[in-house]
Amino acid sequence: MATNQETLHLLIHTQSQNDAEGIVSLLRNSGNATRAHQISSLEDLDEQLEQKSWDLLIAEDGANGVHYPSLQERIRRLNKDLPIILISKEIDLIAMENALRHGVCSVVPRDESNLMVLAIQRELRHLKHRRELRSIEVRLRDAEKRAQALLESSRDAVAYVHDGMHIFANPSYLSMFGYSSVDELEGMPLMDMVDSSGQGDFKRFFKKYLNAPHKESELSTLGVDGDGQLFPMQMNFSPASYAEERCTMVTIHSHAKNTALEDKLRKVSNIDMMTGLYNKPYFIAQLEIAVDNAVLGGSNGAIIYMNIDGFGKIKSEVGISRADTVLSELSQSLKKTIGSDHSLARISEDIFATILTGYSSDQAMKLAEQLRSHVEGLLIDLGDRTITVTTSIGVALINDTCSRPEDVLQNAHTASEQVHQQPDHHNGNGVMLFVPDIPEDVVVADVSIEEAVTDALRQNSFQLLFQPKISLRGEDVEHYEALMQLPLADGRCISSDELMNNPDINEGLKRKVDRWVLLNTLKQLGEHRQQGHNSRVFVNLATPSIQDDSLPNWISVAMRAARLPKGSLVIQLAEDSATRVLKQAQHFVSELNASGITTALNHFGCSLNPLRTLQHLAVEYVKLDGSYTNELGQSPENQQQLQTLLTALHEAEKKTVIPMVDSASTLASLWQMGVHFVQGDYVQAPQSSMNYNFEEESSF
Repeated sequence: MATNQETLHLLIHTQSQNDAEGIVSLLRNSGNATRAHQISSLEDLDEQLEQKSWDLLIAEDGANGVHYPSLQERIRRLNKDLPIILISKEIDLIAMENALRHGVCSVVPRDESNLMVLAIQRELRHLKHRRELRSIEVRLRDAEKRAQALLESSRDAVAYVHDGMHIFANPSYLSMFGYSSVDELEGMPLMDMVDSSGQGDFKRFFKKYLNAPHKESELSTLGVDGDGQLFPMQMNFSPASYAEERCTMVTIHSHAKNTALEDKLRKVSNIDMMTGLYNKPYFIAQLEIAVDNAVLGGSNGAIIYMNIDGFGKIKSEVGISRADTVLSELSQSLKKTIGSDHSLARISEDIFATILTGYSSDQAMKLAEQLRSHVEGLLIDLGDRTITVTTSIGVALINDTCSRPEDVLQNAHTASEQVHQQPDHHNGNGVMLFVPDIPEDVVVADVSIEEAVTDALRQNSFQLLFQPKISLRGEDVEHYEALMQLPLADGRCISSDELMNNPDINEGLKRKVDRWVLLNTLKQLGEHRQQGHNSRVFVNLATPSIQDDSLPNWISVAMRAARLPKGSLVIQLAEDSATRVLKQAQHFVSELNASGITTALNHFGCSLNPLRTLQHLAVEYVKLDGSYTNELGQSPENQQQLQTLLTALHEAEKKTVIPMVDSASTLASLWQMGVHFVQGDYVQAPQSSMNYNFEEESSF
């Protein structure tokens, strides 16, 4: 699904508004901020497509007499990239096949909500990739234009060669060999630029280079200029692409003395001075070439990432200077073991790496194990003592699924770290192959989540956090929102929204969690107010609690027990929950208001008709969905949409709250819009206590 920074812009075509609201609710419960519009007609579809860019169309075939081919025709006419998912009461396989053949992305049964979510997730991923591809193509064209301009103006003689034949040369290259245009040179063998005395050596060199085109190579020979005169030239060969074709870039330097010096300096700049191995910049450059060849040429390979175990301890025991001796001895031993076919590099103080071209995963793991065993058996003599070392080795594959060299290196690092997590390898000395984790959006739900919640209730181990809401209109009362999270054994924390929207947790358990949050919030609020603070706390309740008729009275009793005045607690309902059980929510809010308990609506603005929902709920505060904040600076249209919504809320005499404020510029924009309260990490991240200094509020 879209991340928290992305909002799903959704068109819905269904027979009834209840069905459309159900889809929006499903997406909200799946963690997706949604802007939805229900299509009323084909003309309405045209208008929506003309006005803005939409992400997805979920349609019920035949709803209101409109079938999917008519929807597709309107979308194609405007040349929009808008995937369609059809929902149906029953799946007819022949009809489904026909729909898929005609460009529908998926057909799912209306009642299969989990299947629908998976289909939506897949289509949003595909849409994101298509948009990224179009963006990359634009940037690529721009880069190619700039590269061509630089090439044309370069003082270096540069040519592109395919299968030994010229396909392009810049003006410096043409001038060097006496040609007036590229057309004269095109199709001519590169070997013709070399004097006959050196053509034999050139043939052997070039044949060897073509067998390993991923590497840069150099050749010193004699060239023949346009007047037939010989001149010494240094030819540099490197892989490249020209006009979408893989080829070789040849750069020629004609000043022998300077070239020799430059060549020497270039080689020195690639070397790690302590160990004599290649350094990190050289390794990264070679890794980029390997990744490019994997993506564009289909070649495979791997990198081996060797992290010396406990090197910090070794350094403290033997001293810095002798630790350098350890590294030097180890590097030379590794270099001999790996051999000359692979370039070993030292990429950090205690980390060595090498690139394996043409290796399978089994071959790479076999070599990695040989290196691990070799290091383990190595005895390093320091004069007065002999020490041994071990290494944790990570292996990451290079293939056509890789596009970023830094990701490949990070994968290998992760694998080396995972060695320490294996049984009997807590101190390292092992080999691991990097295997990607299952993406979060396809992870199977944890069947023991109810047990975790039950244990947290029994052990009182939920975490309660508080985040301040800052008044932009000078209100004296201190406002906080209580936020609950569930710590898990693996170190992760599940937020309250994730927990209460999880269908694997029964409603009775969710009610108990809400009461736990209420009791503990009221307890901390009572203690905080006894210290002289005039504070008010917002507490969020889930749908099952809204349907609990006994809860309003229970809250009143709990507030009296905590000796809290009316108005110090604000019960906050999610818009999605209130929309789904609107009649019960209306009664629930009415009961709370009658008891002097203030109410609020949260995640506002994501339903099909948010203002219509608000007409039925007599709440005092309205907290908009965070997606409005995320989209605020993206376009003037988004800012105008937010301003229009805020104006309607203020006219209805609602106090507005904007969450997820993370910058001064956002705060300034919201102040100009007349917002009552702001909340977000720019003000203060959630804390374990109500500790914000509201006296500094005037600085905002």
